[in-house]
Amino acid sequence: MKLIKTFYALILMLLSLRIFNSEKYFKNKRIAIVGAADSIFDEKNGDFIDSYDIVIRINKAAQVWEEEKRDYLGSKFTYLFHSFYENSYSGGGPIDFDKFSNMGIEKLINPNYTSTGLKTHLNFYKRHLKSKETFILAPRIAREIRENIPVFVPTVGFSALMAVLMSDCEEIYITGFTFFKTPYAKGYREELTDPKKNEAHLKKQGIHDPDLEFKAFKRQLKLTSCENVKMDRALESLI
Repeated sequence: MKLIKTFYALILMLLSLRIFNSEKYFKNKRIAIVGAADSIFDEKNGDFIDSYDIVIRINKAAQVWEEEKRDYLGSKFTYLFHSFYENSYSGGGPIDFDKFSNMGIEKLINPNYTSTGLKTHLNFYKRHLKSKETFILAPRIAREIRENIPVFVPTVGFSALMAVLMSDCEEIYITGFTFFKTPYAKGYREELTDPKKNEAHLKKQGIHDPDLEFKAFKRQLKLTSCENVKMDRALESLI
């Protein structure tokens, strides 16, 4: 029975999984990318975020969005970058296609094109057993992102940031990213709003290195072909 379920999930994945070429989708677009750091609540930039052609959000963003936070977060969802882990430990959050569709999410994207990422994707289809179109970041782009942080696995947020910065987009606005130097926004991951607890969590996982990601991010800022990169005050102060 288990073997049959795995085979059926594999067929579903082969029929439903698409490659997401960020260079194609981001070209000449104005893109806002919204993270989960508490800095997102420093400024009421919701309308500004929603003014962009594409708004990218990360993992649990759709699940924790609330109307009363619109002034800060905006309400536009175009693409959701997601780990495709749905357990609380990984931080990906539940995948609910009905909810995502109602919120306007056009594409659900796994940024980790590796054997592990593909296995995670297969497990998603094993859990849901439904033919739902999903996306995975183009292998070349995913590989270039990984090469910036050898040994470690890129976080979903870092992968999204790098995919945008590596594209020929017209304009970028980055908010809610502090590379774990400040807590998560309230309501996103309540168990990890204490920076020390989050640091311990990352060490226990042993697969991510936020400091290395921050260094790679700053390098890519200098290399990006996009001449108009804006960011919130918290990230500016860290740069």
